Amino acid sequence: MLVTLQLFVKACQKLDIPYETFHNSQNLLRIKLEHQYYYFVNNRTPFNSESINTLFKDKEYTYSLFHQKINMPRSVGFLSPFCEEQYQPCLVYQSLEEITEKVTQDFDFPVIVKKNRGFGGNNVFLAKTVDEIGGAFSEIFDVNSKKVDYVALAQEYIDIIHEYRVIVYQNKILLVYEKDKSHATFTGNLSPLHWEGAIALHITDETLITEIKDFIEPIFSEMMINYAGFDIARDGDGKLWLIEINGTPNYNIFIRDNGEDIIVTMFQTILSRFRDLQKGC
Repeated sequence: MLVTLQLFVKACQKLDIPYETFHNSQNLLRIKLEHQYYYFVNNRTPFNSESINTLFKDKEYTYSLFHQKINMPRSVGFLSPFCEEQYQPCLVYQSLEEITEKVTQDFDFPVIVKKNRGFGGNNVFLAKTVDEIGGAFSEIFDVNSKKVDYVALAQEYIDIIHEYRVIVYQNKILLVYEKDKSHATFTGNLSPLHWEGAIALHITDETLITEIKDFIEPIFSEMMINYAGFDIARDGDGKLWLIEINGTPNYNIFIRDNGEDIIVTMFQTILSRFRDLQKGC
């Protein structure tokens, strides 16, 4: 069973919420609230609709919806010239050379090139030259790779000093931790917690949490965030940036560095509020 599901089970036990697991992996969890069943499937929860999960997974869509509400790095999506025939009419740039030229014209170096639907720092590149831009797009669009994506983003580079993961449920912040790489060694993956020696540092400073809450508040006026992990960065000038939103956050590294009790307690809060919502409270 996945770690996140294990901790949801522990939260159910503490709340006396009936549950069952299915499949030999036990990664299908069903809970019962108010005579209704709700399902956790792998890393998917019943808190978000399929459309919202798709929105958060698609970085270009997320940027399109929120960048006028909140400070985000400028991002431009490019459809692969090697996309399936049905998408060929949508192509604006017919070759990697045209894409590379456009990015070079519109962005200063260095520039981030990343998969549109990636996670965990997979296929995220810091391109410092024209050749590196072309190479990054080529690798993302490689149809023979398991990591292929048919949309890739060019993104404004931010000199990140601190990066935080912020867990939100029903527009309330429940957890903040820093992806602390201050004593870590870069090993090829730009995602901070994939550096050797990086840790998930639990943040309890109310001043910082309030600052982050005020920063993401404009998104709450746009939509109800039922459940998500926000990646928030602070640059060298102290400015905050929303990097992306994850609708299926996992907690493996946080648990490794902080134990599981904080997450179990948070899941109790989430399930209690979810149960009240089903009651109409």
